[in-house]
Amino acid sequence: DVMRFLIWVVLLLQALPVFAQSEHYNFYKLDNNTGLSNNQVNAILKDQDGFLWFGTMSGLNRYDGQYFTIFRHQPNNASTISGNIITDLLEDEQGIIWIATADGGLTKYDHRLQPAEQFKQYTNIPGDTTTIPVNIINALIQDKMNHLWLATSGKRVLRFDKKKECFIQPVNAGTSNALALCLDQFDSLWVGRQGGGLLKVNTNTLSYHMDNRYLDLYADLPHVTVTSLFKDRKNNIWFGSWDKVLYCYNPSDQKKMIFKKNNNEFSFPNDEIQAFGEDRKGRIWMGGKYFGLTVYDPQKKQFYNYRHDVSREGSLADNQINSILVDRTGKVWIGTNKGVSIYNPLQQPFVQTFISPDNKNIIIYDFFKDENDDLWIGTNDGLYIQKKGKGELDHLPLTYNGRQLKISKIFKDDDGTIFLGTDFSLFEFNSNNKTISLLPNTEQDPVVFNIIDSRIISIAKEIINDQPVLMVSPYGHFLAYYNLVTKKWVSRHDSTENIIERFNMADNLFRKIYKTKSGHIWLATGKAGLGSWINNSTPVIHYYNHNPANSQSISNNNIFDIVETKNGDLWVSTFGGGLNFFDIKSKKFYHLPNSHNLLEGLQLDEHENVWMISNGNLHQYNVQSKSYSSFSLPDLEKSGGVSGNIYKDDEGRMYLAGLNYFISFHPSEVVIDNKQPQVYFTDFKLFNTSYSHLVYKDVIPLRYNQNHFTIEFAAPEFSGGDVEYAYMLEGFDDDWILAGKKNYASYSNLQGGHYIFKVRATNKKGYWSHEFTSISIDINPPFWERWWFFVALGLLTAAGIYGLYRYRINELLERQAIRNKIAQDLHDNVGSTLSSISIYSQVAKIYKSQEKQDDLQDTLEKISSTSSEMISEMNDIVWAINPRNDNMNIILQRMESYARPLLQAKGLFFEFNYDPGMLQVNMQMEQRKNFYLIFKEAINNALKYSNCSHLEVNIKSNHGQIELMVKDNGIGFDEKEINTKIASSLAGNGLQNMNRRAFDMKGTIHFTTKPGQGTTVLLKFPIT
Repeated sequence: DVMRFLIWVVLLLQALPVFAQSEHYNFYKLDNNTGLSNNQVNAILKDQDGFLWFGTMSGLNRYDGQYFTIFRHQPNNASTISGNIITDLLEDEQGIIWIATADGGLTKYDHRLQPAEQFKQYTNIPGDTTTIPVNIINALIQDKMNHLWLATSGKRVLRFDKKKECFIQPVNAGTSNALALCLDQFDSLWVGRQGGGLLKVNTNTLSYHMDNRYLDLYADLPHVTVTSLFKDRKNNIWFGSWDKVLYCYNPSDQKKMIFKKNNNEFSFPNDEIQAFGEDRKGRIWMGGKYFGLTVYDPQKKQFYNYRHDVSREGSLADNQINSILVDRTGKVWIGTNKGVSIYNPLQQPFVQTFISPDNKNIIIYDFFKDENDDLWIGTNDGLYIQKKGKGELDHLPLTYNGRQLKISKIFKDDDGTIFLGTDFSLFEFNSNNKTISLLPNTEQDPVVFNIIDSRIISIAKEIINDQPVLMVSPYGHFLAYYNLVTKKWVSRHDSTENIIERFNMADNLFRKIYKTKSGHIWLATGKAGLGSWINNSTPVIHYYNHNPANSQSISNNNIFDIVETKNGDLWVSTFGGGLNFFDIKSKKFYHLPNSHNLLEGLQLDEHENVWMISNGNLHQYNVQSKSYSSFSLPDLEKSGGVSGNIYKDDEGRMYLAGLNYFISFHPSEVVIDNKQPQVYFTDFKLFNTSYSHLVYKDVIPLRYNQNHFTIEFAAPEFSGGDVEYAYMLEGFDDDWILAGKKNYASYSNLQGGHYIFKVRATNKKGYWSHEFTSISIDINPPFWERWWFFVALGLLTAAGIYGLYRYRINELLERQAIRNKIAQDLHDNVGSTLSSISIYSQVAKIYKSQEKQDDLQDTLEKISSTSSEMISEMNDIVWAINPRNDNMNIILQRMESYARPLLQAKGLFFEFNYDPGMLQVNMQMEQRKNFYLIFKEAINNALKYSNCSHLEVNIKSNHGQIELMVKDNGIGFDEKEINTKIASSLAGNGLQNMNRRAFDMKGTIHFTTKPGQGTTVLLKFPIT
């Protein structure tokens, strides 16, 4: 007893108080490491679509919650912003963004125009009085008449008429540098000046008023230089100045309030305020040049100051603040010299309490609330106790035989006894004297006594063999239990009980012993799945494990946590297989595919929504909407977030453990915005060339060769949830395509037709609303795929078939005509010749009977001559129609072989000439026949009638025509007489035949002759 008392005294002396840090605003940070173009942020704007714009020292940034789009000035490029040092931003009633710069004047940005026309620059051009007078602009504001007012360095304040695009300088007196602008409730413009105090301009009459006392630069006056101006919702005008004093003008009593540093802990910190904002509660947020963020609560009339802490990542990014924006959702965006700090009021229900005495790393294992509503925290450094309603923590280090204990599990028996599971063994804790004692006979069990490289992580009370026991899990050493009646341990070491085999312990890693309301025990194992403790005369564990062939088995065998619903069903988290719902009646598991795979602790709130830990963050599954929400918890020291189990007290408040801290919250205080983010189209690219203006059309018309395009989109969302996209091209895609965080879709080689591109976004994993954003795309098909082309092609095909048909008919008709012609020639020539032979034969008979030998001989010679001529003409006809004689060389050879022997027999000199090009000429059968017969007739006429001694033939082609000239040096004849006979059909058959054949060839034939000067026959006809 004495020893116990001394131990109690020592422990009580060691129980030193450790103070939990008071509540801090937790800020998230954006800087150049996350995509910001420059860390000095001078201006912040949230546009009508919800995109955030940051004006920096190096360009303009558009932010959608995940991605940055950066716009920078490019020298000699009028389609970019006019300067890179952005000082202020303003969006007007038309959605046009006006950009003030310190190095390039003013820029107008209209995202609905073509990319080359979206930016319009207004810069000073020396000597051009129509341009802006100065390029250094410090602030922008718009009055009720939609005129812009510009605070400049060098030209005081300027008014810009947006319609006429002209600048007016209404004030030409006083200091030339204007730093800040504000419009009061009467639309009067307040101008904060450098060295001249305040200037007030009537925006209607352009009259102005200033305090002439400030003309004396050495006068001891307040707010000589006004650096910022702001009108709150009560129409108070707030302004900061170089004198580090805060001023507020109250329009109701026309009094000016002055705030300075005093002895009050919550007084103004004497800082040069450079930016203002107002939240929903009417609190004024102020950004100082030297001392960070100051928040004024008008209800309490107190100032709260927040500064950068180099030791904590979640503190303010920097103590110099240049701009503040309080958006419609209550988030506060703070532009500093080292990035953007973001305050999210939705995260304030999550209270972060630090435990870090003596720079130790405190690992939290378990939580417990006692009957006094005090919070017990089991750690690797003993117990920490937070008294109800107090922020401080009392430290109670616990030791056994000089060994400092890690408190890994706190368990309260139904009789009120508190047991502590440690890395050494199981102890009973005396709440009165804060002492611990080892359970009797523990030293006799080598497993539970001085646990090897492990700790007790779970405890439950159970009945085994009709006796109450404490069932524990010394992780890695199977299960063990302590019989509260016999005061003995039974573990894997007990060979008599042999509980490993008898209880069917298939795994040595029992992570949790979970007892339901009905008293049934479920076991979370590391390798064997979910264990069900079947407690009868011979207790045994039945396992539900993963079966790839069974889709209704548990998704993974590594069970982390178990929690029971009101209906007695189970939610089971797995480390590798996500979240599972277990239907007790059907014994079936239902895996939630959108849950995070690496799940840890689970708890249910009063609505039975599932809260879970994964990857250092907190997540919620809403059982009604079947949607997931994620929460970025405060983690000022960036230690990796929370892990392990979730503890819930009797009031429903939950506790999560991190390194050196814990998070507490009540689920009812967590506001979850169920509104899904709206998606906007941001660009449309054809072959990587931007045509962003097309996304504002109802229908995007494309040609058939413009069928490779990319659509970019974004859903501005800043609640901290991960935005994911799904899209579908209706007319091409069969279903929605899950794109994850990818914010674009590309398509190529699309067929012509009408398409509708749809895209939707969610910040709740697995939950998609029915709302989407869409745009129509019409791809005009090529002409060969249009209806009229097929009609024309059909008509053309029909015409071709008909033409082919007509060609065949005409060819048949031509052949028939040739046959008819040959038949006619045979009939005319052969028939008349045979008739002549028949007549001559009758005459020969008469002469024979009359014995007129001379007349008979003459008649027989005529019969012979006529027969020879008929045979020759028959040969000519047969030769002409023979296709083997189509070659021009054969024709010319026949012509020469006919004429030369005949003329040589008469002793005549004969010349036969033709152009070499004639050998390449091809003539149709009818042309060939007529050409040859005309030649033959001309030769015969020369032999019979010319009495010539010289005959010349020349054949040549000339411009698509063939010329045949037959010329002799005979007696000639009267040309007029011959032509008259031809015209009157009194000429011989030979000349008439020659004219007829020339006509059939679509040619002409001329006879040139004079008595005593020979005759020339000239035939010309086209080659067909």
